[in-house]
Amino acid sequence: RKDKLCPFKLAATEDAFESICNWHENIEILVITKGSGTVRYGSRELAFSAGDIIVVNSGTIHHLKSKGGMSYYYLIIDESFCVENGIFTDKHTFTPIFRSEKTHSLFENAVRALNLYYGDREDTLHLKASRARLAVLALLIDICENRSAVEEYTEKEKKPSEEYVKRVMAYMSENYAEAITLDALARLCGITKCHLAREFKLYTGQTLLTYLNTVRCKNAEMCLRDGKTVTDTTYECGFESVSYFSRTYKKIIGVSPSKTAKES
Repeated sequence: RKDKLCPFKLAATEDAFESICNWHENIEILVITKGSGTVRYGSRELAFSAGDIIVVNSGTIHHLKSKGGMSYYYLIIDESFCVENGIFTDKHTFTPIFRSEKTHSLFENAVRALNLYYGDREDTLHLKASRARLAVLALLIDICENRSAVEEYTEKEKKPSEEYVKRVMAYMSENYAEAITLDALARLCGITKCHLAREFKLYTGQTLLTYLNTVRCKNAEMCLRDGKTVTDTTYECGFESVSYFSRTYKKIIGVSPSKTAKES
């Protein structure tokens, strides 16, 4: 549910090897605290390391990977908050990766203010929501003023292929429990199967099957943590057999479905 006072999502990810490939209209700011790797950013692949700040533009497909593991904070700022403050992020093209002590400090201020707000939302004596909103706004203004895209990023890439990929990602996320074929996805976009497969790999770094299995396994993880059996979860999340589900789940999540079920 969206928090009307503070429409932000703040989270920390520790010792991860890969994030799920995704996109959204809201701007996202990440601060890498440990490790190094690459981020698939639209059709580009960019290197990052600890200390880097990554700004994900509105509508940009992104996907982080690290061979040695990575830890990072991420803050997603709802578009409604930006518009309320006269900032239209879809009109901006931010520099994807940079380093700045000032921006880093502003991000830390936002983290502290949001943690205080999330800690006790009933306590209004110290204007916690107002302080959190002010801290996020200061961070956003800094990025808009000082991290406008350099020449090579001044024009947003609005290629039809990227829109096809987004359409397919959204379709798989909504219909992962159903049988999904490459033929059906190609028809959805009105392009050939080869074209779709090639462009999907270009923008996500993954095959269509790998992405679909990742979406299914992420949903399966929630089912298992909610107390559902491995068998029920298998068919509820679109897998055709328990054995294939178990192998795929362990490869993507890192543990067996039964272990996740036991930990719930």
